[in-house]
Amino acid sequence: MRNKFKFYTIVPIILLAMISKPGLSQDRFAVTSSEETPDAVTIISEALSVESSILSSLKTQDLKNLSGFSAYDKNMFSFNALDSLPLPKMTSELRCLSEAIYFEARGESLEGQYAVGEVIINRMISNSFPDSICGVVSEGSGRLNACQFSYNCDGKLEIIVEKKIYNRISKLSRILLEPSARVLTDGATFYHTKAVNPSWARKFTKTYEIGQHIFYKPY
Repeated sequence: MRNKFKFYTIVPIILLAMISKPGLSQDRFAVTSSEETPDAVTIISEALSVESSILSSLKTQDLKNLSGFSAYDKNMFSFNALDSLPLPKMTSELRCLSEAIYFEARGESLEGQYAVGEVIINRMISNSFPDSICGVVSEGSGRLNACQFSYNCDGKLEIIVEKKIYNRISKLSRILLEPSARVLTDGATFYHTKAVNPSWARKFTKTYEIGQHIFYKPY
């Protein structure tokens, strides 16, 4: 699953960069009339071989534009816009992501909810955490005081009472599960509420702050 996410996230960015940088694409892929036209596999292989240089040439602002979180149109990406979308077909992974965002951030802005969901996705594609959404959100729930997500260990029943909000979050979660440039939290894999000051936060780099949450990633 990690490889799939990496491939479908990186290749569109590579192709975009190739289009926007004609000099680079011409140098790598131009052929003379006497040469055989390369097939698709060769082209993709060549593209992947220059992945590092292409990605390094893209600015963070460019990636934020791709992710939809740079001066995004709030009329196009808003609670009202989500409400107008049809409910997605529920899967186990979608349910786990939706429930995590609901119990962790249902009172946050749309951007704040997305940020929490992004952390969960970042963990899933990291080698340091379980390789599924459900594995990520349930990690440590079988051990006392070892939950990675507090709603699993707060002693309260996880009952969804605000159905409209949950349906909206389910639609947002479906968007999050699509391959995209997730740069809102700058690769964060940890967060905590502003109401607490955990000692572990000093071991990480603060990347983002929105609503009641502060986000971090390893140094």
